[in-house]
Amino acid sequence: MLRRVACFFLILIATAAAAVASELPVIPRPTHVKVGRGVFRSGPDLKVNADPATLAAVKRAVEADGGPRVASSPRNRARVHLAIEIDLADQLGEEGYQLSVTRGAIEARAATEAGLFYAVQTLRQLSWAGGGSGEWVVPCCEVRDKPRFAWRGFMLDESRNFSGPDAVKRLLDAMALLKLNRFHWHLTDDTAWRIEIRQFPRLTEVGAVTPPTLADLVVRPKFYTRAQVRDIVAYARDRGILVIPEINMPGHADASNRAYPEHSGGGSRTRPAFTLNPASEATFQYLNTILREVAGMFPDAGMLHLGGDEVSEGWQKWPELPEVKDLMAREGIKDLTGVEAYFKRRMAFFVDSLGMKAGFWMGGAEQSLPPELATLFWWRHTAHKELRAALDGGYPVVLCPRLPCYFDFGQDSSHMAGARWLGRLFFNTLPSVYAFPDSLPSSLSGHAGVLGIQANLWTETAFTQERRDFLTFPRLLALAEAAWTPAARKDYAAFEERLRVHLPRLREAGIAPWDPFEKTPEATRTGQ
Repeated sequence: MLRRVACFFLILIATAAAAVASELPVIPRPTHVKVGRGVFRSGPDLKVNADPATLAAVKRAVEADGGPRVASSPRNRARVHLAIEIDLADQLGEEGYQLSVTRGAIEARAATEAGLFYAVQTLRQLSWAGGGSGEWVVPCCEVRDKPRFAWRGFMLDESRNFSGPDAVKRLLDAMALLKLNRFHWHLTDDTAWRIEIRQFPRLTEVGAVTPPTLADLVVRPKFYTRAQVRDIVAYARDRGILVIPEINMPGHADASNRAYPEHSGGGSRTRPAFTLNPASEATFQYLNTILREVAGMFPDAGMLHLGGDEVSEGWQKWPELPEVKDLMAREGIKDLTGVEAYFKRRMAFFVDSLGMKAGFWMGGAEQSLPPELATLFWWRHTAHKELRAALDGGYPVVLCPRLPCYFDFGQDSSHMAGARWLGRLFFNTLPSVYAFPDSLPSSLSGHAGVLGIQANLWTETAFTQERRDFLTFPRLLALAEAAWTPAARKDYAAFEERLRVHLPRLREAGIAPWDPFEKTPEATRTGQ
C-alpha cells in the first residue's frame, strides 16, 4: 500500500515537472511549443544570417539586454539563421513564424519580415533566463506560432494629458516586445490639439495650451511637431507597429474651435464650442486641408481615425445654423442624425480619396456609410445589438469596449483614483482583460468581421506618466495575450507565472507597473 502511494506521488511530481518544463516564459503564449533539453549559448559574439531589417531587430533585442556583439554573417558561418520563405504563408499567415533552438544553432522561418520580427521577440524573452551576462542563452525548443487577430492595439489619449516623445517610444518598445501592432494615437479632443498643422498654426499656438498643473509655472502649448511625428512613426515602423492618428470630429472639437472659432457648430450650455459646423463648405475645406497634411505624416497608417463619438451631446445649435438649414432642405434630411451622417459620409469619402480608410467610434450614424469606407470601433460594452448589426452589415470592427478594455478604470477594487462612469467606480481587472473577447458570445467574438481588439487609455485622471504607466501595466500584457493566443491555449494561471518574469523587466525599462502579487500602492500623484 505504501509503495503504491509513493509511486502515485512520484507520478504527480513528474507530471508537475513536465508541465513546468513545457511552459516557456513568453508573453503572449505561443500557439505550439515543444521544449527540448539544454540551451543555445552564444559566447561573446553572435553571428547572424538575416535580411537587414531582421538583423537590426536582432541587434536591438540583444543589446537591450546586455547580450553579445551581433555581426552579420554568411549562411554557412552563422549560428543564427532567420529566413523569409514565402511558401509558408498558407501555414503561418502574414505574421506567424517557426522557431527551432538547438545547442548548436537557432533557426527561424516566416513568410514575411513581420513574422521574423516576432520570432526575434520570442527569442529575446527566452534569453532572459541567461541574465544578460554578455552572452545569449536560449533554452532549446521548437515553436510554431501565429496571431489570433490581425489588429492588436493600444490607444493613448494625449489630448487630456501629454506624454511626450520619450514616453511614447518607451511604450512602443513594450508593445513591440508583446507583439502588438497598432498604436492608435488620440491627438485631438476637448482639452487640446496635439499635432502641428503647418497651414493652421493656431491649432497648436492656441489649441495646444492646456490648463496648468500643480507643477506648471507657465501655461504653455504641448504638442508634437511634424518632425517628431515622423520620427515616432518611423520608430514604430521599425518595431512592426502602424500608428493610426485620430483627429476627432465633428464633436469633441473644443480645442480646434478655440483656435479657429469661425468653424464652430456650437454646443451645449456647459460645452459651448463642442462641435464643428457640419454643413459649412468652408469647414469642409478646413478639415480636408488638415487631413491631407496629417495623412502625409502617417504614410503607412492605412487609416485616419475621425472619432465621431457623442455628437448628440453638443448639436443643440445646429438647427439654428444657416448652412444646416440649407443642407436639410436641399438634401431632404429630416433630423440631426441625418446631418451627422451627411458629415461623416463627406469626410469618409475624402479620406478614401487619400487612399486610406476612415475609422469611427461606433455610435450609429456612421453605419449609413458603405462598409468598404469605414472601420468601426465598438466601445459601448452593453450595445451587443449595435455590434451585431455592424458585423452583419459587413463592417470591419475593432473590439474595445469600456468593460474590460478602458484602462482608465481601476485594476483592482482597492484602487480609488480611477475614472468614474455613471457616477461610480468600475474595475477592469487583470483576469477580465485576459478573458476578453471570449467573455462575449462566440457569435460576436468569433465573427469574421472582427479585425481584433485593443485597449484604450483615456487620461482625464492620469495626470502623470507614473499614473499612466500604472494604469497600463501589467494589463497591456494580458491584452497582448488575449489578442495573439488562440482561446484554447489561454490559461490565466500559466499567464500569472510568466508575468512574474516580466514585471522586473518592465521596471528595468523605466516602467512602474502595478504588481498584482505584492499589491503595490496605487500611483495617484498629480502634476507633471
